[in-house]
Amino acid sequence: MLRDISRSVGLAVHQDAMAQRLANSEEHHRLVVDHLIEGIVVQSREGVVLACNPSAQRMLRTGPQIVGRSIRTVMVRAFHEDGSPVTEDERPTNQVLATGKPMLGVTLAIELVSGEVIWVTENVVPILKPGQSKPDSVLISFTDIGPVREAQCQLKFLATRDSLTGLYNRAYLTERMNSLFAPGGPDGKGELASVAVLFVDLDGFKKVNDTAGHEAGDALLKSVAGRLAGCVGPDDSLARVGGDEFVIVVSACDCNERLIALARHILDEIAVPFAVADNEYYLGASIGISRFPDDGQDAPTLMRNADSAMYHAKQRGRNNFQFFTAELNQQLQRRFLIEQSLRRALAGNELSLVYQPIVDSQDGRTIGAEALLRWYNSELGNVSPAEFIPVAEDAGLIAEIGEWVLAHACEQAARWRRTLAPELIVAVNLSPRQFNDGLVERIRRCLDQSGLEPAALELEITERLLMSDSDTVLPMLLALSATGVRISVDDFGTGYSSLSYLKRFPLHNLKIDRSFVAGLPDHRDSIAITQAVVAMAHSLGMNVTAEGVETPEQAAFLRSIDCDKQQGYLYSRPVGASAYARWRMRMRQQSPEPRGALSGVTTRPERG
Repeated sequence: MLRDISRSVGLAVHQDAMAQRLANSEEHHRLVVDHLIEGIVVQSREGVVLACNPSAQRMLRTGPQIVGRSIRTVMVRAFHEDGSPVTEDERPTNQVLATGKPMLGVTLAIELVSGEVIWVTENVVPILKPGQSKPDSVLISFTDIGPVREAQCQLKFLATRDSLTGLYNRAYLTERMNSLFAPGGPDGKGELASVAVLFVDLDGFKKVNDTAGHEAGDALLKSVAGRLAGCVGPDDSLARVGGDEFVIVVSACDCNERLIALARHILDEIAVPFAVADNEYYLGASIGISRFPDDGQDAPTLMRNADSAMYHAKQRGRNNFQFFTAELNQQLQRRFLIEQSLRRALAGNELSLVYQPIVDSQDGRTIGAEALLRWYNSELGNVSPAEFIPVAEDAGLIAEIGEWVLAHACEQAARWRRTLAPELIVAVNLSPRQFNDGLVERIRRCLDQSGLEPAALELEITERLLMSDSDTVLPMLLALSATGVRISVDDFGTGYSSLSYLKRFPLHNLKIDRSFVAGLPDHRDSIAITQAVVAMAHSLGMNVTAEGVETPEQAAFLRSIDCDKQQGYLYSRPVGASAYARWRMRMRQQSPEPRGALSGVTTRPERG
């Protein structure tokens, strides 16, 4: 009997221990579930919440009272990632209850009773009791991915937006255009959109940026972006693709009239003064327009052609718009061919120099020559400097070509001074693009290597260069003048500067533009301008050279007003070095009076 009692007591103790372990296990699991970051909800087939952990209560903005109530009292509607509503058959819980198969990693937007929308990723698994073939409840575990989606949206915004203006950037614009040109069209109905691209470049922005500083420049760009945004339609895309460059993609554009109206609207808006930091700034805009599919069938081509049309608008005086055309395309192809051939011109020995004599107005003596660059290419033939020099400047080739011109001109002048006349000088044109930190050293090197005296070299710069950036140009001109070379202003009278303004610079000579000389001696305005330039230049200690002299009457008038030097077809066209030497020797043997063009050469050659 005692044995039976002992056995009963042992069994009871074992059962109590098992019950305690079970209770402890249940408590442990409850603590685990309660402390999970994931939300856990057990829901019956009828939609009643059977269990809900604290994380779920927090995310669903409810409390423990949700247990025993319908899930509909908390969640009103659900939406797919594309924003479309989730139907009853599409609800993950209903699908799992119907099939008995779990659904994992479903992303939904859930609208709560409060009106708030939360984004979650949920896993739904069936709860099957022994003997059941279909579940009568499901376990839903879900995570609030709102912060993650917000971060993703911010990253996407930063990846597709310009950080300064908030407009779209080039990457987004390309993506947008590619979607418009997709085979099925933007709406998937198989119809391609009628698209146009407007490339907008600000005129005058660099000057504001340089004078007022980058902070004012940034504020100005924001204001421009705001005005442009007010010009475009809701279906159009506006992007900032460069420093002061903007692009507008116009969709569903089936006529040029709309594009013309939009371009004019933009020009009018940009023309209104901008108020930035208590200052007013005046800008213009140059706009290029290309159209799909006539001007290109992909984003890069359309952007490039719109950019080219914009460049054409700048060449036509700025503050206007131009359409891309077949003729412009031909010009661009030639320009591209010129650039590619020009890169090989130096190595191929295709460049050469010709020299146009400069004579003393009073006695007709030849006192020097202007060195002029020429280019002959086997494929392109003779290419005019007016055509290839701008290409060289834009392509960054002008520094190398300019140094070649300087070196050869100095060598030739040094040779002439030894064999023809010790007083001869040579004049060389400088491009504004050559004005950089290395210019003075390059000129010194050319003088040293050739043995030419600095006073025998005259450097010709443009009047517009003086007016555009005097704070940078003045120190360089002072450094050049200190070497002993002479500084001359070419084409004077076309840049609208005043002679009093020129007093700031170390200048030795002014060259009157040929457009004024052409009107002498009969045109009243040409006479007045030429006389005024000569008189005032002399009062400032400068010499004056008249270029483009073609008739004895012009030469006589220039002598009568004490113009110092002349050059033009009356004396000689630009010729090679050997021909110049022969001409110089012949002129020395003849009367000092000009005898016309170079002997044996036609009088209608290419202008220098």
